[in-house]
Amino acid sequence: MKNQRKHERVHVQFRSHFSMKGKMLAGDGDLTDLSPGGCRILSSVQVLVGAEVELCIFPGDSANPILIDGATVRWCQPNEFGLSFTKIRVPVQRQLTDVWRKLAKPA
Repeated sequence: MKNQRKHERVHVQFRSHFSMKGKMLAGDGDLTDLSPGGCRILSSVQVLVGAEVELCIFPGDSANPILIDGATVRWCQPNEFGLSFTKIRVPVQRQLTDVWRKLAKPA
């Protein structure tokens, strides 16, 4: 299977909170993979492929939370799902990319 991602994902351990616009669905999860274009979240909350969510990422350091205005669920498995960031403000994209770049650098 060919990797269709624009950016390599880096392994992280960040807390996250997500909610669906217009629906009574929200939850917390452990964000385990991150790129400037998407992420993987481990959560017991079930979401559906195609669902639109708002996402708040809490980086491990003292940085401000990263607030993603819109993300689409691209795939689901039991207790985990993948998001593609679809609506993100420019300053937030810069913040996210900075966090990703710091983590993507080889040790």
